[in-house]
Amino acid sequence: MYGMLLESVQHFIQLEYGEETWLAILESVGYRNTVFRTHHIYPDELIMKLADAAVTLVANGSTRQDFLRFFGRCFVRYFSHYGYEKFIKVCGRYFCDFLTGIDNIHLQMRYMYPKMVSPSMYISHEDADGVLLHYRTTRNGFCPYLIGQLHQIANDFYGIPLTVEELPNTPFSQEESYQFCFRLNFDNRDYMAGRAACNGSLELGRINISNRGSVKTIASEKALSSLSSSILMQLFPFTLVFRPNLEIISAGRQLKNMFPGDMLIGQPLPDVARIRRPKLLFTWDNLYSLQKVLCEMEILPASQIERKNTRHLAPERADAVAHRGAKEESRRLLLQGQLRYLSDWDAMIFLCNPLINNLEDMDGMGLTINDLSLHGHGRDMVMAGWQHNSRLEDLYERAEERSQQLQQTYELQDEWKKRGDKLLYSMIPQSVADSLRSGTDPVNTCQAFESITVLFVELANIDEITATSPMEAVSCMNSVFSCFDNIIDQHSVYKVETVGKVYMVVGGAPETNETHVRDVALVALSFRDEIEKIVNSSEMSVHIRIGFHTGSAVAGVVGRKMPRYCFFGDTINTAARMQTTSLPGKIHISHNSFCRLQKLDGFVCELRGTVLVKGKGEMNTHWLLRYELPSIEEPK
Repeated sequence: MYGMLLESVQHFIQLEYGEETWLAILESVGYRNTVFRTHHIYPDELIMKLADAAVTLVANGSTRQDFLRFFGRCFVRYFSHYGYEKFIKVCGRYFCDFLTGIDNIHLQMRYMYPKMVSPSMYISHEDADGVLLHYRTTRNGFCPYLIGQLHQIANDFYGIPLTVEELPNTPFSQEESYQFCFRLNFDNRDYMAGRAACNGSLELGRINISNRGSVKTIASEKALSSLSSSILMQLFPFTLVFRPNLEIISAGRQLKNMFPGDMLIGQPLPDVARIRRPKLLFTWDNLYSLQKVLCEMEILPASQIERKNTRHLAPERADAVAHRGAKEESRRLLLQGQLRYLSDWDAMIFLCNPLINNLEDMDGMGLTINDLSLHGHGRDMVMAGWQHNSRLEDLYERAEERSQQLQQTYELQDEWKKRGDKLLYSMIPQSVADSLRSGTDPVNTCQAFESITVLFVELANIDEITATSPMEAVSCMNSVFSCFDNIIDQHSVYKVETVGKVYMVVGGAPETNETHVRDVALVALSFRDEIEKIVNSSEMSVHIRIGFHTGSAVAGVVGRKMPRYCFFGDTINTAARMQTTSLPGKIHISHNSFCRLQKLDGFVCELRGTVLVKGKGEMNTHWLLRYELPSIEEPK
């Protein structure tokens, strides 16, 4: 489908539900920051996904069908931006006139939207209370969208209430995917009265002409003689006439030139042509019902028609036909016009002209300008299209280029936003950063935590490396801290900061959890084990001291320039003392952390004893040695 349909959805969702809702809908369907382009082709199922997303995100009790009807109404309200409401206003005085010509509107719009796959609609019954509308489409699920459009048009342009009832489906050809029949109920009395009056005047005119010289003849009218069929075929050089059994009995002058030897005469119409629009079974009843619909037929190449009769030809003649058919296979003659039943002839006449977009189409059909009738607009359209085609293409390409640039700008903006978010979230927790973005004062982000576990790890001998080779020290710290970063990504802990040679990790904040002691203990063991692997597999000689403690603390954003998420409280000081009083390659833990680990299975600790801690006095502390997976006893 063209982007114009999606532009209408975007405009009215933003208008009625807000910009944030629309952005959320776009993101949920995988089209984040997309700018829909009027002439760009998008998947048909996208509008269904938008409806499903609207059901979830708007959450006002509406269903998918409700939103599809809403989208249909949006399109009618939106297309006035392009001036298409003029099409509706000139379609007829009554709503029934519009319904009769809706297929013709689609045909005319294909010049502006050449890749449009429009549905086919026609009326099979009219009465004072409404009509029967047949709807054929290659898309499934678009009935609510159509109903929404019809409701909006009936209300906005004709000021009448409309109700729609879906009737059971009728048989259709295998080429057609979906067919529906609707009963449209509305006040159709004025239209029916006007048609009755028109039929009466036509009958009166027929009486006036047939009674030449009688007193019933109206003075202002002059009797006309009958028009010969040969003149009619010259005026409409591409005309076809066929009987109720679909046998062709006459053809226009130009068709006879293109298909010499009366090739078409006597042939069944389905063997010579196929109906392109509306797509129906090739039956007399169906064609009879299309007298108010603009129809398209495709005439098969002459060689293909001849090929049907090659079995009656000599072998040499059959080979010649096959050889010529290979050259003509690409030629397609498309005819567009109106079907009319002539009761005097007991036949149907197809008054039509070739469907030509440009000079290339004309050459492909094997036609010239002189082959087109003077009274039609075919010559003017072909020449005008040829003269202005280059300029229109240039304008279209420029518009598409600007649209693509805007799309790229949005994508680049989104990419830089992601980079900025990633940098920000590395400094401040995401929940806190989002709160600050919403306007929360930094002081109000402060939060008290009853129980967290704080870990410090120090590169014990980095000063010695710095003294001998500062660049080697920087490389060593980068390798070690990068290794630590990878480890904490695998656990529910938060990296607070690195200050010099010290790396700080917290469990249980800013997102609280009950497993923070276990998480930090596993991180500490991973730190120690990975550093041992680095030392054993490289020439790097680095030792670390680890310590952690469990207790309460307060955390929040401090400062306005270069803000940081900091932790405060005695727990932080005690954890730092556990690290400074630790030994290289050891994990020093407080008694509080030890008691909590004893409640968990798998952690093996060892009593260190009493340690004099600055500012705390003597403390009983422990070493964390390893983690052993609990054994699972097999059932007896």
